[in-house]
Amino acid sequence: MKMKTSLLCLTMLMFLASTASCSISGSIFDKNGNTPVNNAPSGPPQAGSAETKATPPEMLVAELYKQHDAKKSPFFQTKDRALVDKYFTKSLADLIWTDAQTQKATGELGAIDADPLYNSQDPQIKNFAVGKGDIKGETATVIATFTNDGAKYSIEFSMKLVAAVWKIDNILYGKDAGSLMQWLKDTYNATPPAKSNVSGEFEGKYTVGETTCTVKPVKMAFEVRWAKGSGVEMFFAEGDNTFMSNPDKGEPNNFVFDDENYNTGTFYRADGKSFSVKRAR
Repeated sequence: MKMKTSLLCLTMLMFLASTASCSISGSIFDKNGNTPVNNAPSGPPQAGSAETKATPPEMLVAELYKQHDAKKSPFFQTKDRALVDKYFTKSLADLIWTDAQTQKATGELGAIDADPLYNSQDPQIKNFAVGKGDIKGETATVIATFTNDGAKYSIEFSMKLVAAVWKIDNILYGKDAGSLMQWLKDTYNATPPAKSNVSGEFEGKYTVGETTCTVKPVKMAFEVRWAKGSGVEMFFAEGDNTFMSNPDKGEPNNFVFDDENYNTGTFYRADGKSFSVKRAR
């Protein structure tokens, strides 16, 4: 009896071990970013490699779609630059941020004139899925598929590993539709940025009254970071050596310089107060 019992236990242990060692490959995420049923890697990663530390690239894409569909998209907003940097490499994030700032300043459509995740102005999406990322070293490709108004589409996300975190480096819409990077570069590389129209010298450190600020040209705008306070304020060239902010509420702030050297001038605050401006040496 003891021999039969031992044999039975040994058989059960062997069955459990073989079940636990089975590998699972291939994955599809739904549009809510739910954990896929099949998500194990096709082979064990090397110890200490980037793949062992980074969240799979398809999870970032799934999360982007989820937030985008929930009206919490990094696109078209000008309040949170960090939200853009969360998903995109710096080169692409810079252009996305510039496009949003430009649309806000001009009130007109920018380079992104359609939904950038569906390449459609009026998406009617069904059968959405995000495929498992194809990782090759520090780059990866993730494909999102869906039907829009009855037609099938696929969008390719080109990814890069940045400091052990996957970021989107480009979104490709197909041979005839181009890519997100192409849309943005065609617009902002073809048109001289605002700073070029005013000699491009509004930059560096300035004394404004009793405080200071640092000005950094950012494509079509000028990022002003104040010594006191937190965050940054975006200014846009308005001609006549004037740079104006574009607040969500209330009146704008203005830098008005004496000439195109941008060394001295006056800062007119939205509350009506004014302060002398001088470039810090």
